[in-house]
Amino acid sequence: MTKTILAFFTDTHLGQKLVGKNEIAGEKMGYEETPQEHEHHLRLVLDDIARKGISKVVFGGDIGTAHSVGGFFELLRAYAFNVSLILGNHDTYGNVAPYYDMGGSTVAGKLCYSQQDPHLKRIFLDTSDNAVGDGQSKWLARELKGVKRAAIFLHHPILPLETPIDRTGAALRDRDEVRSLLIGMDCRISLFCGHYHMIDEAREANIRQYVSPAVSYQIVKQSERLKADTGAFGYRILEIDEEEIKTQVVLFSKS
Repeated sequence: MTKTILAFFTDTHLGQKLVGKNEIAGEKMGYEETPQEHEHHLRLVLDDIARKGISKVVFGGDIGTAHSVGGFFELLRAYAFNVSLILGNHDTYGNVAPYYDMGGSTVAGKLCYSQQDPHLKRIFLDTSDNAVGDGQSKWLARELKGVKRAAIFLHHPILPLETPIDRTGAALRDRDEVRSLLIGMDCRISLFCGHYHMIDEAREANIRQYVSPAVSYQIVKQSERLKADTGAFGYRILEIDEEEIKTQVVLFSKS
């Protein structure tokens, strides 16, 4: 049985040093610009993906500072991966476009596109302004029409998570509307996202959601207040066949 193997890595935050280390002041993440911050993590992740013989990768958004974008793509090119990319809330279309061939894949000013896998349809959404938006939602509904299985890659989770960061304003603004759209489809949908810097799986109706660890640092899922774990980082492997999607999280420890 043939299968497609992908590596999904996200939230590199290159050049963005977390202020306050483990304790996060207030209810927002704070960063100071520090060249090469988290670059070593990214190299270790990409080395591991290449060592496993995986050639297809999906980047889940949040490259880092504007100054780090060129270096990010230069590093990716050294591995000769087949790269698909989505934008996160720390990314802008204008900063990424000079380095990544968008192929005219925009709807209402957003980078979104689809790919036909032998086993399902792969869909890539843009939530860089913290929303899917009406134009992209209509495009998504058209893309899912008549599709029985789909893997959707987007930066923000759609299903809620029981974690402090979900209550700080970090959630996708129109996630309830997008959730309703997806539940209304006669389609088995797997969502792959990042943004929350943690590992989580959730299921509702026809949707299964996988939140993946960040390349930069993690956020403690169960805590009274926002708290970072700067000692762990990782990515997710997807194995797609005609029946199911198997996933495996790969974690590294800074120590």
